[in-house]
Amino acid sequence: MRQITEQVVGAFNRGQSKKVGNTETDGISLWLFGNKIAEHSEGGIWITNAGWKSPTTKERLNGITGVHVTQKKGEWYLNGHRWDGEWICLNDLTLLEAQANEPEFDTTMEWVETYSKPKYAVFHTHVEADLQDLEQRLNYLGIPTRRMYSDTEGRYKPNHFIVVPVTEFNRAKTLINN
Repeated sequence: MRQITEQVVGAFNRGQSKKVGNTETDGISLWLFGNKIAEHSEGGIWITNAGWKSPTTKERLNGITGVHVTQKKGEWYLNGHRWDGEWICLNDLTLLEAQANEPEFDTTMEWVETYSKPKYAVFHTHVEADLQDLEQRLNYLGIPTRRMYSDTEGRYKPNHFIVVPVTEFNRAKTLINN
């Protein structure tokens, strides 16, 4: 750990003021190059990369008690969970865990006849209310769903779709067809 991080981030961890070079704290907030990257608040310590995935930002954040930021193939990870760098409270790291466990939906659109539709849509209707029963049945069978909408620029009726994860597409289509 660099000496600047030890001194300034250490002061931030203790709630004291300190400024060395490009890093500064008033004991409540921590700034790097004038960008706030951490803050003590009622809910706990909040952190962000302020839009900078730099080695210095990562190094300063790693000086904060309870923070371990790593990088792999350009993606940042906070305490082992993929992190987009947006503000997050260290007490709310369970949100990252929940996001990591969410199924991935491929929302790629493709052109079919006279409209575009999601590639992995298993159901299509012009009436959004028609989606609910099928969504409930699929969810009951353990297949996650997501609603999507395709705008037709007022030429045709709007299109509403149920999309499932790629890994569940064939199973969902089979269940719907039976």
